[in-house]
This record gives sequence, C-alpha cells and structure tokens, in this order.
Amino acid sequence: MLLIARQVYGFTTHGQRFIKHGYGASVILDSMMERMTTDNHFIPYPIGLVRLALRSPLMVYRLGLGDVLSSAHIMVLTTRGRRSGQPRFTPIEFRRHGSKIYLISGWGKRPDWYQNLLVDPLATVQVGRQAYSVLADPVTDPAEAVRAITLFRRVAPGRYDAVLGRLVEGEMSAVRLPELSGQFTIMKLNLIADEPTLPGVEPTWMWVWPILLVLFAGIGLGVYLARSRHE
Repeated sequence: MLLIARQVYGFTTHGQRFIKHGYGASVILDSMMERMTTDNHFIPYPIGLVRLALRSPLMVYRLGLGDVLSSAHIMVLTTRGRRSGQPRFTPIEFRRHGSKIYLISGWGKRPDWYQNLLVDPLATVQVGRQAYSVLADPVTDPAEAVRAITLFRRVAPGRYDAVLGRLVEGEMSAVRLPELSGQFTIMKLNLIADEPTLPGVEPTWMWVWPILLVLFAGIGLGVYLARSRHE
C-alpha cells in the first residue's frame, strides 16, 4: 500500500499517516517507521512487524468492514501468484479516474503484487463490498504518470510529498513533478466487464458472536445486580 506505507506511505508508505489516523496500526508504528527512514532516503522494504501492520487492512475486510477502508481509498488487490498460481491478497491505496485505477509502488518493481501482475495482468480489486475484474498495465507515459500522482497528492499535498519524496531522487513538489514522474513505479488497472476470476476477501461474521455473548452476559449481570440491590 504505497501508500499503505504513507500507503500509502496503495499504500501502496503505510508507515504512514493512514496508520497514524487509525487505519490498521498505531502511532507507535508511525514512530517506528520514522526512525527506520531517518538514515535512509528511501523507504526500507517492510519486514517482520512492519509488514504485518501494512497487511492489517486485510483483517478489516475479513471482518466485513471493507466500506470503512474504501472511504480512505484502501482496497484489496487479488493477483495470481507467479510461482504458486494461488490467489494473493494485497491491501493497497488507490485512486480511481473513470474506468482506471492507479497504484503507486512504494518499493519500485520489487513487491510481489507488481511482479505477479507483470506475469498475469488479469486481477480482481475489492473496494468495500464491490469486486471488479481488471487488466493491469504499467504506466510508462510521463504525462499519465503526472496525472496519476496528482490524484494522490490532491488529498493532502504536503503529507504525500513527504512520502513520495522518499521514492525518488530529488525534492518532491508540484513544480518538479513532471521532471520526477519517470522515477515512480505506477500500475494502471483498467476495469473490464468480465466477472472476476480471482476471489476477493471473504468476510466472516464469526467475530460477532463472541461480542454478542459478552454483551448479553453484561446485560444479564447488570439485571442481576439491579435486582439484588432491591431485595
């Protein structure tokens, strides 16, 4: 998720301000990511706990709460593993422009989702409760790259420039965007009318039952205590 390293760092840096605002991690992780990037211009490739934190939006989708994250432009991308052939799920920040969805990789061409799409461009995206079939196409046109990056920056230019600046050589700004656009790794997903061939994340409601049991137990205990006081 750059910008699930904001991403995004969609997300794709999700060490990110989106985490800081409560979308899948904590302020502690945000501080950890800041320390990790202090001595390195580029964002370190996520491993260990950081990687788990960046994938935490998957749990939100599995809890059936994908609409909460879709409003923050966090979706689930399903690709076919280039070696295993199995569905691979990636939470990632995105921006949509008409029938096109844009993703910015926080780590160049290294992420598995990017490599998977190069081998098999047919994928599924899950935005909230809706799933769509898409065909991936790397963005190579500088003008289109500028348009895609602008879609991300539009929300909060200062915040995104701080993250996007970690992906390129040079200081990130609107003025220098055309000059730097070629350094970004951007994937375009074209929406197609076909039914998705790869699954999205199946929500599970099993988590509701423990909560209901605790709730009813609390109500029952409250009623019992109230009656005890009146006896």
